[in-house]
Amino acid sequence: MAIEVYLFAVLVAALVFGNIILRFFGRKLVTIAFNSGVLLLLILLAILLGHDSTVYLNVFSISPFSTFFFVISASGILLVNFIAYARSQDYFDFALLSSFALAGMLIVVSATSLVSIFLGLELINIPSVFIVLLSRKNGLEPAIKLFIMGSVAIALFSFAAVLVYGAANTLLLEQQQQNSLLLFALILFITSLGFEASVFPFSILIPDIHQGAGAHATAMIGGVNDRIGFAALVQILVLVFVTSDFAFLVVATLSVLTILYGNIVALVQDNLKRMLAYSSISQVGYLLMGVAVRGSEGVSASLFQAFAYTFLFIGTMSIVAWLESKGKKEITDLIGLYKENRFCAIALAIFLMSMIGIPLTTGFVGKFLILFSVVDGGATFVAVLGIAGTVISVFYYAKVISAIYTNKLGARRMQVDKPTLLVVCVCVAITVLFGIYPQPILDITNSAAQFLFRGLRV
Repeated sequence: MAIEVYLFAVLVAALVFGNIILRFFGRKLVTIAFNSGVLLLLILLAILLGHDSTVYLNVFSISPFSTFFFVISASGILLVNFIAYARSQDYFDFALLSSFALAGMLIVVSATSLVSIFLGLELINIPSVFIVLLSRKNGLEPAIKLFIMGSVAIALFSFAAVLVYGAANTLLLEQQQQNSLLLFALILFITSLGFEASVFPFSILIPDIHQGAGAHATAMIGGVNDRIGFAALVQILVLVFVTSDFAFLVVATLSVLTILYGNIVALVQDNLKRMLAYSSISQVGYLLMGVAVRGSEGVSASLFQAFAYTFLFIGTMSIVAWLESKGKKEITDLIGLYKENRFCAIALAIFLMSMIGIPLTTGFVGKFLILFSVVDGGATFVAVLGIAGTVISVFYYAKVISAIYTNKLGARRMQVDKPTLLVVCVCVAITVLFGIYPQPILDITNSAAQFLFRGLRV
């Protein structure tokens, strides 16, 4: 076990230092090959470590929870690498910055203390700002907005950590006897990580960032970074505040508001990326809804949905990146897409239907499990509002699908490049395969959720 963990650490370090060297001396093809090889090795090694539970140096915890989130993070970064390779003019910079961000993600999901989460979030936020800045010529505005969000989030997190230390005399992620000081810290934590996870109302700048950034940067922020913010929020809520009824009441309220806000505002959007930004906000609401149940079943359902949406969003953004390269940015620009490229039309329709929650897709499985756990937990009214949000989402997703399959005179065939084709194929395969047979992922998410709740007095 120890050898595998040290090998894991060596591979993460090799990824970072290898990209530093390749940034100055490498070629683009060599860089993508290096990143793909190291990331695949990290994913395989994390899967092998997934059933173990060990703390190292009293700082990092290798557990089913940490390995689950690291696998989907590394997989997401790997796929976004291919999008950046095909579409970005700054691929060397992206590869280097994303490797630093991935190291921060590992620190967050394997944290045993608030200090580790703080350091990990900083290591994610700073490279992400530069990724957005370099992603396109006019990337300064979205980068500044992301920097402001990250700065506010980390300042609030620091204040909350100080309050926890004052109330409990520890910064470890462990169950605490609730008091008024911890209650104030809880509010600050939810606000801080609400920025990181795109929870309403803290997600107010997210659509501007998604629309203004390059598609590969948007894919990373919405597909990977948000999942890590969610992971940090789950860790703190469960490990520190699991006995607080107020905490989970707030989470339930925010989940409903996030779902309704994202879906309602998405209805009136004409820009495809902006619509998907509001859609991604609404999806975060469903993740919170599972956590609000305050049990391993609800958290397991939310983890499955986090897995599903990572690949749904990245797959969708790979097609959006390709469409942007053809000058297609608005929903009306998608008219006749099925004639221009049938494969991308079918794939985009599959992703959107999965986001709705159509059966035989991972999106359906995730939403069904979340809503079932909420009803089973006695919060039927919350589940009804979640279903209402799904019904609203049908209208704007259907608008896009309708445009794709609307006839267009004079439509010309458009070829899709191989990196985009690879990303889309992988994401479609995951969406359909684990939508039909979700049990392997459910076994992993159940193990991760049960690990979080082990030994806790709820």
